[in-house]
Amino acid sequence: MQDTGYRTQDIACDLVLLSWNHLEQTQPCLESLFATTDVPSRLFIVDNGSEPTVRAFLKGVTPRGAIQDVVLLQNETNEGFPRGMNRGMRASSAPFVCQLNNDLRFTNGWLTEMIEAARAHPDAALVNPASNNFGNVPPAGVPLDVYAERLRPLRGQITEMGMCVAFCMLITRGLIERIGLLSEEVERIFFEDEDYGARAQQAGFRCVVAESSYVWHAEHQTVRKMPERDALFAKNRRWCNERWGRWVRMAWPRFDPVVPGSDDLRQWLEQLVGWARRRTHVYVYCPTPPAMTVRDLFRSVGLVPHVDVHWRSISLGAAPWIAGGLILKRRKKPFDIIVAPTPAWGHRIARLGWWHRADIVSVEDEEALTAQWKAKSRSLS
Repeated sequence: MQDTGYRTQDIACDLVLLSWNHLEQTQPCLESLFATTDVPSRLFIVDNGSEPTVRAFLKGVTPRGAIQDVVLLQNETNEGFPRGMNRGMRASSAPFVCQLNNDLRFTNGWLTEMIEAARAHPDAALVNPASNNFGNVPPAGVPLDVYAERLRPLRGQITEMGMCVAFCMLITRGLIERIGLLSEEVERIFFEDEDYGARAQQAGFRCVVAESSYVWHAEHQTVRKMPERDALFAKNRRWCNERWGRWVRMAWPRFDPVVPGSDDLRQWLEQLVGWARRRTHVYVYCPTPPAMTVRDLFRSVGLVPHVDVHWRSISLGAAPWIAGGLILKRRKKPFDIIVAPTPAWGHRIARLGWWHRADIVSVEDEEALTAQWKAKSRSLS
């Protein structure tokens, strides 16, 4: 560790970057990191047994700007993602730790916005930036820094998620002290972050996106050519599902229009978010006031939107028929449960069970809905 004159207590965030060969990705990633980070930080580079040329390059990385110290932690072999990240997290001591892949491109203010989101919402213990990882892709020809500036009006806004992804994941010290590090039961890579998010939510915390922070991710560049990639993905997904239950897909139509700001809307949205927090994709089919976005509806009752509450606005006059048609449409991943807003509509949809193969549950029967969800969640087929 170099003597740069800083005091450890001044460091707001420890950055843990995991490296394994692919210098063509790591070098521009580091350049981008040094150029855009504006929070007093310390960088731990954990190298997972890279080639000699990569090790030599990493040894020469020195502090710059807000990154006040660089520490290289060299593993002699590739220990995989969880073990590699955990080595850096064990060495950290700052109030925040941010896990980083080595194939990222950062934009100005990326870390500030994430930290401010965590500070403004004490239960938001895991934070992702907005990213192409989540379908947030700059239009063709628009540079990343220009696109990131367009997100500045969203400063202070967050969206809740069912899990955060460890490509660029901010973790509060309080969460680490509460639930520990990444599980090393995972073999090498995949689903360690999903497991960590489930553990965080079990402990009463939330996973969120800071909407005004932007980081580009060249997804899976370092593992794309691994011959065992698909087998590892399938094995670790099954491990995660056995531990937490598989994700359930639920269709939830509503034929009455919602009233922004009403107690009824708040109670319903809280109910939907409650299901979304249980590893459930909730697809809502509902008449929506003109020019109102889903974010507007949530904000009208003081709630944070959840990315797993998927909203489909339908017209009021033909709501039952439109909702039925959309729900019955063939899709790659069919619904597990359909919540029926009226008995008559539920009976009609039930008669088409040979087509959709979903369980039909009355919106008024919370006990039956819970029972069906548990059965679907624990069915690993």
